[in-house]
Amino acid sequence: MPSGACLLLVVVCCLGALGQTPKQKKINHGEEIHFQTKGKDACTMRVSDQGEIHLRLECRNQGRASWCEYSGKPGLCGAFISNPTLYWSQVVLGLRRLNEPCLAAPVLRPTVCQGAGPEAQLKQGASGLKGAHLSSQQSEASRPSKLGPRSEGPLQKDSQAVQMGKRSIKKVGKAKPTAPPPVKPTQQGQRARREEEAMRMAKEYCWEPLQKICSFIIGIFLG
Repeated sequence: MPSGACLLLVVVCCLGALGQTPKQKKINHGEEIHFQTKGKDACTMRVSDQGEIHLRLECRNQGRASWCEYSGKPGLCGAFISNPTLYWSQVVLGLRRLNEPCLAAPVLRPTVCQGAGPEAQLKQGASGLKGAHLSSQQSEASRPSKLGPRSEGPLQKDSQAVQMGKRSIKKVGKAKPTAPPPVKPTQQGQRARREEEAMRMAKEYCWEPLQKICSFIIGIFLG
């Protein structure tokens, strides 16, 4: 074979190899797919076919563990039948963009099957969360309250003293006035005799317009 023909054959083979597209890896049922989410969750996804597609997702991040299960019939979507690898690639890509996928994705709806009916979507049927969130809630509940019995400060004591003083003043102000001691009959008689004597002397020694004043003054001197 001439050297020119051999060279042409090598060039054609190389061009054919370059023109071939690499085959995408197909996801087998039961195979584990590992990926990391935007929130640094290390997740594992397993797919099984039991008449309908079941997907279980488990994620861990700093002592927190979560899991969730999805089920549906993506086989009702034509794009899934024609290219299941593209379907699952979009599922994984969508989960990787989320923080805590089990909480953020109640339904898995890849772009290639968005136009399919609701039965073709993978819907979350069960989920669980344990670890950091639960332990933090329990620790908060079991932590003793910082609000204990407070000691009375000087301001509180002063205010209590002022209130007690006001109460005592109110009690003193409401005290009943004491009545003067009753006058004995002998004292009343002596007073009446002094008033009569003072009036008699005023009539004798004072002018009539001034008799009452004179009687009062004389009564003072008579005691």
